Amino acid sequence: MNQKILITGASGRIGTLIARELGEQYNFVLTDIREPADTYGFPFTRADLADFGAIRPLCDNIHTVIHLGADPRMHAPWESLLPSNIIGLYNILQAAHEAGCQRVIYASSINAVSGYPPDMQVRLDIPVRPANLYGASKAWGEAAARFYADQLGLSCFCLRFGWVVPRNSEQIRPDHAMLDIVLTYEDLLRLIIACLSAPPSIHFGIFHVLSNNRHNRLDISETRRILGYEPQDDAFAIAEKLPLT
Repeated sequence: MNQKILITGASGRIGTLIARELGEQYNFVLTDIREPADTYGFPFTRADLADFGAIRPLCDNIHTVIHLGADPRMHAPWESLLPSNIIGLYNILQAAHEAGCQRVIYASSINAVSGYPPDMQVRLDIPVRPANLYGASKAWGEAAARFYADQLGLSCFCLRFGWVVPRNSEQIRPDHAMLDIVLTYEDLLRLIIACLSAPPSIHFGIFHVLSNNRHNRLDISETRRILGYEPQDDAFAIAEKLPLT
């Protein structure tokens, strides 16, 4: 694929995973506020998401932005969320709009709806209900993306990631309380490929993204139907293979 794809937050865990595992299929451009351990041969620019002057030129000649950059801490203070998650997202959406990018793929979070009871499966047709300011910042991001899609013509996908963890992680154990929100690295990559392959006719979407778990906190049926996402891993089945210690 010759079209350039900008990854923000490229030095983080998910950005590194995407660049490393999908680098032979896509033409990435990387940016982060800190240097990555490895660029995997792709160009890297150090930039602060809160600095529009630094972000704006990075979107020139970019087809799609995978926006991962943020403060990912569930209990991050407002003083950090404002520049990283609010201003940073606005800068990316505005820069992508001005540069004529075709799509922004935004890393939202299950935290946008984590305020619902844990025994309730959350559907896409119910309101956001964050249980922390981090989740509120992600809910705001979804609303901002909707504005840019509807009013300014920028295609936006908002991905409500669950607990992103390697398939072989020792944390996936029978006694772990979060098996119903697991998203394995392998399934995350399947989802990213589905997003990058999605036709222009899919202009906007908020998508729940978990693995094919026996029980899922989030209803992923619309993600399957619209994007053709086919997760393969079941955290409960993985956990059953590991003995309790």
